[in-house]
Amino acid sequence: MGDAILFEGFYGLFFGIGLFLYSINIMSEKIQQAFGYSLKSFLGKTARGKWSSILTGTAVTAAIQSSTAVTVMLVSLAESGIVSLYQATGIIMGANMGTTVTSLLIAFDFSALAPFFIFFGAFVKLLCNKERIRAVGEVLLAFGMLFAGLEAMSGAFSSLRDNPVFINMIISASGKVGGILSGILMTVIIQSSSATVGILQGLAAQGLVGLSDAIYIVLGQNIGTVLTSLLASVGRNEKAKHIGKIHLIFNIAGCAFFLPLCSFLPVGEWLSGLGKPSLAVSVFHIAFNIFNTVIMLPFYDRLAKKKEPLRRQ
Repeated sequence: MGDAILFEGFYGLFFGIGLFLYSINIMSEKIQQAFGYSLKSFLGKTARGKWSSILTGTAVTAAIQSSTAVTVMLVSLAESGIVSLYQATGIIMGANMGTTVTSLLIAFDFSALAPFFIFFGAFVKLLCNKERIRAVGEVLLAFGMLFAGLEAMSGAFSSLRDNPVFINMIISASGKVGGILSGILMTVIIQSSSATVGILQGLAAQGLVGLSDAIYIVLGQNIGTVLTSLLASVGRNEKAKHIGKIHLIFNIAGCAFFLPLCSFLPVGEWLSGLGKPSLAVSVFHIAFNIFNTVIMLPFYDRLAKKKEPLRRQ
C-alpha cells in the first residue's frame, strides 16, 4: 500500500513538473515566435543608457517570462554589434528582475482560471489563421497549462509529505550549504530559474520546505541560472563571452552579499509574517534581485568595461 502511494505521488509530481516546464518553455517560445524580431529591435533601440537598459531588460523578460531567452538573444546581439556591453550590463540587471514576475503570478494562484485559459487559448489557436494570433492563443493555452501543472504538483506534494523517502530527499536540501547546492543543481538541470522557484513555492506551500531553508535555495537558483548564458557565449567573440561573465559576476556577488545577511538576520521569520509561504518565497526572490541591482549599480561601468560605440542601424 505504501509503495503504491509513493508511486502515485511521484507519478503526479513528475506529471506536474513536466507540464509546468513545458508550458513555461512554450510561453517563451511562442512570444518570441510572434514578436521575436520586434523584441530584438526593441532591445537594440530602447536600451540607450544605464537606466533605459535596465528598464528594457525588465520589461522584455517580464513579457516573455524567460531571462534565459533574453540572455541568449543578448549574446547574439552583442556579437553582431547591435548592443554594446554598456547596454548589455543593464539589460542583464533588468532581466534578473523581470524573471521574478512568474513567481508573483504563482503566489496569487490563478489555478481556478486554468480551464478558461486552456479553453480560450485552444479556441484561438485552432480557429485563427494568422500566425501571430495563433501564437498568442498558444501562449494563453500554455499559461493555463502552467497552473494545471502547479495544481498537479501541489496534489503530489500533499500525498508525499508524510513519506519517509521523500522527506529524506527534502532534508538533504536543507541548511545553508545544502540549500544553495540544491538550488544550483535544480536550475542547472531544469535550465529555468522561474520553473525552479515555482517548484520551491509549491514545496513551501505544503510545508515541506521551511522559509529559513527556502531563502538559501533561492540564492542557489540565482547562481545556477547563469550556466545558460555561459554556454551561449562559448565559441563567440570577446564581447559575447564578456556577457556571460557579467551575468556570473552579478549573480554571485548578490549571493555573496545576501548570504551573511540571511545567516545573521531572522529573514525566514520576517517572511513568515506574510502568512502565505508561496508569496513569501516570491517576495524574497523579488527583493534579492532588486537589491542586487541596487548594490551593483556603483560597479556598472566596471562590469561594462567601457562605453562602446554602437554599430549604425
